[in-house]
Amino acid sequence: MAAFWKAFRSRNPAAETAQHELEAEEQPRGGTSPVLIATFIVLAALGGVIAWLALSAPSAPPAAVSLSLGETETILDLSEGQLSLDGALTPPATDKRDVSDAGQNRAQSSLRILPAMRTADGRLQLGPVPDPTLVQQSVVGPLPKIAEDGAQSWHVYAHPFDSSDPRPKVAIVIGGMGLSRATTSAALKDLPPAISLAYTPYVQRLQDWIDQSRAYGHEVLLELPMEPHDFPENDPGPYALLTELSVEENTSRLEWLLSRFTGYVGVINFLGAKFLTAEVALAPIVAELKGRGLMIVDDSGSRRSMIAGLAGQIDMPFIVSDRRIDVEPDAAYIGRQLAELEAVAIDRGFAVGVGSPYPVTVETLTTWAAGLAQRGIVLVPVSAGVR
Repeated sequence: MAAFWKAFRSRNPAAETAQHELEAEEQPRGGTSPVLIATFIVLAALGGVIAWLALSAPSAPPAAVSLSLGETETILDLSEGQLSLDGALTPPATDKRDVSDAGQNRAQSSLRILPAMRTADGRLQLGPVPDPTLVQQSVVGPLPKIAEDGAQSWHVYAHPFDSSDPRPKVAIVIGGMGLSRATTSAALKDLPPAISLAYTPYVQRLQDWIDQSRAYGHEVLLELPMEPHDFPENDPGPYALLTELSVEENTSRLEWLLSRFTGYVGVINFLGAKFLTAEVALAPIVAELKGRGLMIVDDSGSRRSMIAGLAGQIDMPFIVSDRRIDVEPDAAYIGRQLAELEAVAIDRGFAVGVGSPYPVTVETLTTWAAGLAQRGIVLVPVSAGVR
């Protein structure tokens, strides 16, 4: 385990000691009387007339909804669209769908998202998790699944953003969350809500951290430990995905990792320079993640990573990072990496950076984000790249 913690400290702030924590009732049936049958026929006919009248009448748009929830208040206006990154409402979709249609397309159903709220002080707060339709109970714990209506975690649990905004977009993922109580708490409170947070699976009370993160507006990811080239000297942990293991054993480990908490949009690799280049080992993992409705982020730690190719083949939502912004935890270095991300975003429309919750990273990001709008760039969650 010493090598394992050395691996985490090589990429993340000083870590605290951490460990994992781990009917329908059938009604009796009897004979049906002729009187009940006749009554049923009359009621059905009346119901049909009422339904016809309701469908024939012009429908008024739904009013704005404002629900007080203690210190929070829901500010969703159903007639205008969805809550955006800065609190504005996005325009309604042009493809107006009848959600009462029993034959609604599964792909359209998957586009639902948990409502966001504003606290009394104006802070964005994401809806509570989990969505029970996205949870599969298992012997190791709750696992993500695709809902019967086609809804998927990568979209339902996402931080909202204004997709109609034409400005270049930058997304930031901060990994190594949860290892240090102090740095984790400071990061989720001080970082802009649009920044996505990735949590290691090996610490206690992970669900509490995820709930707090969403309360501060951050969408979250799960870090998947994977085999590096210098394993076992550089050890990603006891449940790491390894090239020497069978597909069954790696899948079993993956399920344990996925069950540590709920409410994440997807996963990001931790280490993995060797595992990410082994197609035989990686392909079943990517397929399993796709089947559970998750997105995957490649932190670009390996130039020969096969994530993009494999995910693209099966139409899985994926993102490849453009920069690790704090390889050198120095404000000047981080500033240069962020400037390069802006240049990439201007050129391509979207750019992604990955970092750690170092105090200098958090401080630099906070200052940088405050000036983005003046430079014509918008900060978005990483899930925006596949939405």
